[in-house]
Amino acid sequence: MIPRHLLKMAQPPAKILEGVFAVSKPPSLSSAQVLRDLQHHFAESKLFAPLLDRTKQDENAERFQPSKRRKYNRDRDLAFKMGHGGTLDPLATGVLIVGVGRGTKHLSEFLSCKKTYETVVLFGKTTDSYDVMGKVVAEAPTGDITSAVVESQMAKFTGKMKQIPPMYSAIKVDGMKLYDYARGGKELPRELESREIEITECSLLEYYEPGSHDFRWPAEQAGEEEKAVFQKLMKGAEDTKRSIEPQSGQGSTNSSPKISARSHKNNLPRHEKAAMHIHHLPEQESSPADAPAARIRLTVSSGFYVRSFAYDLGIACGSYGTMASLIRSQQADFTTAQPAPEGLVSTLTYEDLEAGEDVWGPKLSSILERWTECHPDRAPEDRNRDQRQPHRRDFRDHRNFLGKRGGAKRSWNSHKNGNRSDARPRRNSSSPEA
Repeated sequence: MIPRHLLKMAQPPAKILEGVFAVSKPPSLSSAQVLRDLQHHFAESKLFAPLLDRTKQDENAERFQPSKRRKYNRDRDLAFKMGHGGTLDPLATGVLIVGVGRGTKHLSEFLSCKKTYETVVLFGKTTDSYDVMGKVVAEAPTGDITSAVVESQMAKFTGKMKQIPPMYSAIKVDGMKLYDYARGGKELPRELESREIEITECSLLEYYEPGSHDFRWPAEQAGEEEKAVFQKLMKGAEDTKRSIEPQSGQGSTNSSPKISARSHKNNLPRHEKAAMHIHHLPEQESSPADAPAARIRLTVSSGFYVRSFAYDLGIACGSYGTMASLIRSQQADFTTAQPAPEGLVSTLTYEDLEAGEDVWGPKLSSILERWTECHPDRAPEDRNRDQRQPHRRDFRDHRNFLGKRGGAKRSWNSHKNGNRSDARPRRNSSSPEA
């Protein structure tokens, strides 16, 4: 009879599943809260038990390497490494790409891919955030807006162009976020830098006459002082836009958040963190907006802001425009369509998560197993050697979700020489969380 401890040693090691998948984000949640919700479901699951065990082993090994410093204070709610490939506003729903374990190293591949959105633009007013989550700061007549006018102006929004980010965004100017300037009523130290974006599809799906829809304005109006400040900021953005040459200029670079602020938030209890990342719609007017609206499908490049598009389209139509809803229906090979068309992969839904591991486990397992086959892990001794030599980095070309090679190789020389043509894309989606 074989001793029990020898029988245990003879068993093959448990399969570690990691990689990239997508979840369908519900409204009102921040992208960061979605990751915490996923960790809550995954931490006690059988599917991710091997990954959790390896994570604990790696952390224990790091304790014996005093010279290796952590880059950040990890959120204690995160059982293992996880990240997302492109932020969505709390108002937005749809595809949020998630990386688990080794998959987090491949998320940059999804930042530069094209994305498809469906948005509703409500004409007649604008808010300080360019969507219905903000305060109304300006309004204009809509009597001249028709379906034909909207379609004719939309035709101008295709191809490569420059776009000014919304004032309420997390982009930094001289180390300070734009929405901090807006909230504090401070003038920008310099003009906003535009971003080169590309729209490959701009289609009118449905046009709503006044009184034929249920989209509503926020009930809160900005104060006169707030309106004056925002009007000044909008004028500055318009002046910058008029001065932009069609193919000139570079976007601004986001700097990393300060560790001290993150460290404080990481130590909060789970329910307190969740409260900070749940943003319900503000109080709305009691009746639907007496204004036209348009449902539009957009296929766009990285760095595109749907909120800025809504504002720009309103201006082009002789009024104002505000984003009333937003769905990211596709990003790379992931889609919200159920079932997914051939060649695409459906997102995991919150309904799947609430139904339990018996439901979401098989769906997620098949996606991650396929990813692991396309991106085999290195031998344990190779990983341990890299841990002992943290200064080394692997610049081999990446593979996409389907295993195809793509992207240019990078080397240290390109960074030393100041060549930023291959720089990693910014972690900003079409409507970044503010």
